[in-house]
Amino acid sequence: MTQTTAWPVGVIARYLAVGGATVDITHRDETQDGTKKATCATCTGCRAATVQPWADSFPNYCRPGVTEFQNQDRGDRAARAWAQKHAETCRALQPEPQADTEPKRRPWLPTRRTKVA
Repeated sequence: MTQTTAWPVGVIARYLAVGGATVDITHRDETQDGTKKATCATCTGCRAATVQPWADSFPNYCRPGVTEFQNQDRGDRAARAWAQKHAETCRALQPEPQADTEPKRRPWLPTRRTKVA
């Protein structure tokens, strides 16, 4: 039986892998000012990831060159396709949640003392 957990902040879609890990899809800024964005897919088990930028362009017939724009749909479709393909083959297990990053202290053991010069 699968256990339901809360999604992390910013996750817009989630795929369940064969081994129990998940592939999370998020949006992120590629530049600090937020003018260029990307869709990211990351496996929580094996840490494989892909970044699909939204950058796209089309020829401009009024002026020479091309007109660039942000195509969110293109980035989302590519990230979803990668996530689905990866979820079908990844056998990594879901990592155990870490409660504390600091090791527990044992109060009955004395602390180390260093000599002060």
